[in-house]
Amino acid sequence: MFNNCRKSGVLLHITSLSSLSGWGKFSSECYEFIDFLKMGGFSVWEVLPFSPPLFENSPYSTYSSFAINPNFLDVSEFLNIEELKRFNLDKANNLSDYSEKMKGAIELVCEKERDKHDLTGFIRENKYWIEDFAMFCVAKEIYNKPWYEFPEKLKNRNKTYLNKFKKENKTEINDIILVQYLLDKKWKEIKSYAGKNNIEIFGDVPFYVELDSADVWANKEYWKLENNKPKLVAGVPPDYFNSEGQLWGYPIYEYEKLAEKNYEYFIKKFKRLSCLFDIVRLDHFVGFSRYYAVPSTHKNAKKGKWFKGAGEKLLKQILLHSSCKIVAEDLGTVTEETQKLKEKFSIPGVKVLMFAFDDDRDNMYKPHNYEKNCVAYIGTHDNDTFMGLLNTGCWDKINRFKRYFQMPLELGNDVVVDNAIVNLYRSSANMVIFTMQDILKLGNEARMNTPGVAKGNWEWKVSGVIDKGICSKFLDLAYLYGRKV
Repeated sequence: MFNNCRKSGVLLHITSLSSLSGWGKFSSECYEFIDFLKMGGFSVWEVLPFSPPLFENSPYSTYSSFAINPNFLDVSEFLNIEELKRFNLDKANNLSDYSEKMKGAIELVCEKERDKHDLTGFIRENKYWIEDFAMFCVAKEIYNKPWYEFPEKLKNRNKTYLNKFKKENKTEINDIILVQYLLDKKWKEIKSYAGKNNIEIFGDVPFYVELDSADVWANKEYWKLENNKPKLVAGVPPDYFNSEGQLWGYPIYEYEKLAEKNYEYFIKKFKRLSCLFDIVRLDHFVGFSRYYAVPSTHKNAKKGKWFKGAGEKLLKQILLHSSCKIVAEDLGTVTEETQKLKEKFSIPGVKVLMFAFDDDRDNMYKPHNYEKNCVAYIGTHDNDTFMGLLNTGCWDKINRFKRYFQMPLELGNDVVVDNAIVNLYRSSANMVIFTMQDILKLGNEARMNTPGVAKGNWEWKVSGVIDKGICSKFLDLAYLYGRKV
């Protein structure tokens, strides 16, 4: 898919943008970052999922695959200085605190903007998800319970009751839709600006969704549920990241029902993603060929089982109905089935330099082993920063990096990072992506996520204005190694 098109880019999530009022959002900082990318010769901006988080601020734990996180709304566009002072967004201690403060600010935005916008076209274009999402959000506010504990008629989506619920909560439902409209409108402006500057937006989509989500509530037949609860839940077995595996707890898809409806749920999801992104990374790509399921009563993922996934049939429908390019997150054990799926549809996989330096000369993550059609990273949002890894003092691993880069062993970690960047630029991988943390050479205090650890993730943001003085180095590398568009 990326053959003969060499590019470089930066991974920086929206919340990680520098901001004087809390965490990053759809604001002027987005335009400034696009300008930074252009100056550095980059042509890709990678972000994490835009989905609103359900647990611990994780964009991979969401109550909607279609909606945009309300915290991305730049409320300063709609509120004056005195109104903003009421909410102390700049004094939030963490993302959870920020989210709570944002609720009040968003309510005030809705009061002020309620009668200023015609939402008819937006509702018509997004009818396949927006009304269900808005009703779900309002019901959650009213009952403060998961949907499977809603009143019987609401839980089971009785049509007469749903119509009654809509009428009784019309203002609140319209406010939810209004916020999504404002977010959608602003992001399209930002994405258009990126496009004019030859910057592609590289998004991400979780393979699974949470049980307590608008997706499942509105489409229960597409998940394996018994009395509205999953008997089996998703995860992965023990691996590099976690010795007990990862028990995600997501409900498992009912693939036979999905196939009967020609995978319409996935088609709708990728229709929406195509409006937001130019490229989409399919998180947990192995799930297309096979999925790991664990009894919901288990406390870890050690004793799950593998089952056959929807594979080629599902991917065909996604590619047929999606206008964005697809990347497979195929880290971990790459099975023969997964490899065949990638090859059949020419989907690029992912390479991570941090995984390269064991004693195996044939290690697929060493740059000299990269195929052209792949996306290469030093590390992703799930890894420690490269400087953080180097600072752990594992001398055997550090010296392997140095020998591979043909650099004197006495040189410091700063130079190791520089050499890693150059080696990815010169590699055969047609797309290389660097986290902003690695570009800034930050330690593990800037780590975005530690898989398997519930708390303390997703909080990192750039401190202050990014120094554009570093752009010339990356622009030179882009020209030197043919990555300047």
